[in-house]
Amino acid sequence: MWPFKKTGKNTPPSLGMCTIHKFKDKADTFYPFTFTDIAGMDSEDASMKPDDIITTLKGHINDGYTFNPRQPITEDDPKYIKNPELKDRIHCLVGIIPADTFSMMHEVIEKMKAVREKARIPQAVIMTKVDEACPLVKVNLEKIYTSKKIKQKMEELSNSLGVPVSYIYPVKNYHEERVTNAKLDVLILDALQNIVNFASDYVEDQIDHK
Repeated sequence: MWPFKKTGKNTPPSLGMCTIHKFKDKADTFYPFTFTDIAGMDSEDASMKPDDIITTLKGHINDGYTFNPRQPITEDDPKYIKNPELKDRIHCLVGIIPADTFSMMHEVIEKMKAVREKARIPQAVIMTKVDEACPLVKVNLEKIYTSKKIKQKMEELSNSLGVPVSYIYPVKNYHEERVTNAKLDVLILDALQNIVNFASDYVEDQIDHK
């Protein structure tokens, strides 16, 4: 799950750690947004608990905190932010779900639904591995726009999670590719652009209602 914050380090996330990613542009300055990367919810022993995710969304957990799957963070932890400001909070909640296997992830879906209901911020879902879910798309990625199978997967995911279909973004993962692929990038960048817009609109709304 990738909570998204509108606002360089660009390092791989550690298992169970809250990692904030910043991105530099060509002018060597940072873009006005960050990604807060946290572990998934697919393992009962090592996965994120819904309460810790909600605490993260509210801005109480700082960069570098290592989650304990058996005990939530406490207010006396040095990584706990007692009075988070708007800049500390998450402005869009993004879930990452594989198109080919989510129908078997009942426990994970239920945990994600529990988080969604408490989040009270914009939400989106990136549905990965579309090529594994549809043979036509695996042969020709452009078929993603007309594939009945992908449309069906998006509708199933929408019904399971409660996220509108229009907020679900199908993408293909980089896997065996050694160079960038424009067809893959277009899908990913479309999702990113919309996520940035959701977060930006939320921040503006919060400022207007102060």
